[in-house]
Amino acid sequence: MSTYAVSLPATIGGGCFAFLLGRFLATGKRAATGEFSGQAQSLIGAVLLSSFILLTGFQVAGSWSALSDARSSTYDEARALADTYWAVGGLAPADRAKVRTLLRTYTDDVRTVEFPVLSHGGTSPTAWQDLDAVRAAVRTAPASGAGPQAAKIAAQSALDTVYRTRTDRAAQVKGRMPAATWIAMLVAGAFLIAFPALLGLTVTARHLTALCFVGAAVAFAICLAAQLNAPFQRPFGVRPTAFALADARYAQIDAERSGGSTAPPR
Repeated sequence: MSTYAVSLPATIGGGCFAFLLGRFLATGKRAATGEFSGQAQSLIGAVLLSSFILLTGFQVAGSWSALSDARSSTYDEARALADTYWAVGGLAPADRAKVRTLLRTYTDDVRTVEFPVLSHGGTSPTAWQDLDAVRAAVRTAPASGAGPQAAKIAAQSALDTVYRTRTDRAAQVKGRMPAATWIAMLVAGAFLIAFPALLGLTVTARHLTALCFVGAAVAFAICLAAQLNAPFQRPFGVRPTAFALADARYAQIDAERSGGSTAPPR
């Protein structure tokens, strides 16, 4: 069934029902002269305002939730990368150096190459290849003895988290709020701005100033919702801060090891 198979006919039906009520029930003297009662104006205005607030709130809340999930996911991935970097410290020196170099390459590519691609709704194939190279290097690393074996298992477990969070990011970059809610919000906002003029707003400086404020507020709300709807685009989108922190953690682990620590704290 089409996405709009129910909502579109229901919307049209509601509009037709209101038209019929207005056409055949509003037959009094006040209606014939084109006058509006204060109660009617208040009701219509309140419905328009409530509809716009409801739709805007739904958009902003949904987009903000998706943005927060995307940001949290990047920090989860960065922590898992640092865990992998730390865990491979138990491998043989040559394998440890190889895996850590690959981890640094992947982290740098995510930060410098992939994030600009994410802002356009895609992911970087190069970063995927870098991560596959890390996994292959860990899998093929010899692990003779209890220590190297435990290090290998810990690194593979952390890499599983990296893959999961990275896959989540690939899905989040495509996530958007439904188009129907955007259309409804735009229509509600347009009618909210036009409502005073439809009722015969007098063209005075005070009234036009107030109407301009209403238009500016509606436009700002729509613009804010649109900006929040893209979790990896500026100005509110996720930035690669988590991966810069991962690089800093790599340097800390290297410094701890060179300082004589055989098992740097996580």
